[in-house]
Amino acid sequence: MRDIFDQDRPMTLGAVKMATALLGLALLAAGLLVLLNASIFLFQGHPLVALTKLVVGVVAVIFLFVTVRLLGEILAALHRLNDRLAILGDDIRNPRRVTATPADPSGD
Repeated sequence: MRDIFDQDRPMTLGAVKMATALLGLALLAAGLLVLLNASIFLFQGHPLVALTKLVVGVVAVIFLFVTVRLLGEILAALHRLNDRLAILGDDIRNPRRVTATPADPSGD
């Protein structure tokens, strides 16, 4: 896998974790906006609408957060698998020559 901005450089696991953390912060901000929206409707005298907006918004934000985390973990696992396959491919293409052990000079 390649980096987003520099296609010649491979993507690191740190970049995947940082992107997941940034999306988590964005979803935290979205959750705070949902809470603010529900509290505005609650203070306007619509408690059922406020509760509905709060529950639906929180469930949506939690679903998105879990989805982003799982996709980040899948991407990290694929990155590790790609590294292992590259190492295995290098080992298959370049077999090591096994030399015979030297004969014992004592003749035993």
